Amino acid sequence: MTTAPLTARSRPEEARAASRIAPVVRLHFARRLNLLLVPLFVIGVTLVVSIVIQLAIQRAGVDVGTIAYAAGARQNPGVAWALSGYLVAMGVATVASTFPLAAALGTTRRDFALGTAATHALTALFLTAVFVGMLGLELLTGHWFGEFYVFDVNVLGAADPLVLTVVAFLGSWLALSVGGVFGASWLRFGPRGPLAISVTAVAVIAVVVLATVPSFAAVAEAFRPWWLAVAAVALTGLSIAGTFAFLRRASVR
Repeated sequence: MTTAPLTARSRPEEARAASRIAPVVRLHFARRLNLLLVPLFVIGVTLVVSIVIQLAIQRAGVDVGTIAYAAGARQNPGVAWALSGYLVAMGVATVASTFPLAAALGTTRRDFALGTAATHALTALFLTAVFVGMLGLELLTGHWFGEFYVFDVNVLGAADPLVLTVVAFLGSWLALSVGGVFGASWLRFGPRGPLAISVTAVAVIAVVVLATVPSFAAVAEAFRPWWLAVAAVALTGLSIAGTFAFLRRASVR
């Protein structure tokens, strides 16, 4: 008997929350050049550079079209690493440079954090669509008319569109969210904030590595790829929560 009234009351609240977050998303996407066009430029440059490098390898006498060549070419992580670096930097900018303006316009810190997370998710969806489209073009053209592997690579699922979708979306959202928490920590603590996060992250990674070394073989044998997806979701959520926590007491610079 109580479920229906609660649901009815929750809908206006959800609508009001969305109406508060939407202006933050629009504010972020006013910088479409940085959020949408520059990543396309990075992808395009990486595509050209990857083709040039693989063309040089082919002309050095490597047998193209063999299983060995395909296996080696699929080790190319260029497009993933090149884009991830930019996305982290963009995540920093979406918080550090936009928060003062949003606060001046009356946006609450909670709404800004949620709106920024939504912006990062939408940007990740856009990039995922681009990656899926580029993989399709690569396969349709016989790997860019010359057996050049750029999107059909192991780190992106080796031509599996489902794996590519998951990796591109979670990877992009994680990179943007990590950048966001770095930007928020800078607003809260200045240069000490990002430094503290970096030192803590390195310390945690070192402890995990040292703890798993004695049983590394067993861990490697039991490893499942979905562990990485779970870790990405957890780190994204932690970054979003951290961004809000830092912004709660951050000064408007």
